[in-house]
Amino acid sequence: MAGGIGRALHTALLYEKESGLVDKLRALDKAKSDFLSTVSHELRTPLTSIVGYIELLKDEDTGPLSPSQLRMLDVVDRNANRLRALIEDLLTLSRIESGAFISQKAPIDLRQLVASAADAIKPAAEAASVRLETRCPEQPLVLEADGEQLDRVLMNLLSNAVKFTRGGGTVSVRAEAQDGEAVLSVSDTGIGIPAAEQEKLFQRFFRASNATEQAIPGTGLGLTIVHTIVANHGGRTQVRSEEGRGTTITTWLPLTGTDGAAGTA
Repeated sequence: MAGGIGRALHTALLYEKESGLVDKLRALDKAKSDFLSTVSHELRTPLTSIVGYIELLKDEDTGPLSPSQLRMLDVVDRNANRLRALIEDLLTLSRIESGAFISQKAPIDLRQLVASAADAIKPAAEAASVRLETRCPEQPLVLEADGEQLDRVLMNLLSNAVKFTRGGGTVSVRAEAQDGEAVLSVSDTGIGIPAAEQEKLFQRFFRASNATEQAIPGTGLGLTIVHTIVANHGGRTQVRSEEGRGTTITTWLPLTGTDGAAGTA
């Protein structure tokens, strides 16, 4: 009996210590999320000012600029946009972790989002000498979705595809209706992902070893955010990749009733 009581007391003490440790870890995780959110919000204000003054300097009303000065401003503008994208990713991650990530859904045509995202990424593709291709059907692909969040999905996928594709390569984005779903795929002919690492792709802050070896910049948050947004819309995401030959990321999203029926015909 004494031995049983001793073991019970020992187990109770261990449980109490583990519970205390879990509480501390949760508190630390919350503090980290709060810190990320606060810092990201604070960075937004000066960055908005920087971008605004870049636009003013490029405006002819402030006086002519030499070609070399314009090139310098383009570099500043490009890096400011990279920083803005990073801040938005951090804010999105913070909302996901705090449970405050909510989709405001409304009917939207996926084709319009594809066209808009392709136009936005076109300058980066041209600067990297990467060919950009789009393919969409003639009929609408209407989703009940949060347009801003799906735009984030497209921009993350396209910017990654361009970033990891060498000059002379191709990035393709395709949307179609299939069995009541909108199928969106972004393919590239880039460096690909090692097979042993592909199961970790949706983990936050994960970066493939070949990307870090080649010093390609990134945070490892893009696919985590893509996966979360697609899941919030009742969809799923799949990655197919071969190292040295490229990557294709495909998402399936439910179409609205009438368009889903058309897609199955």
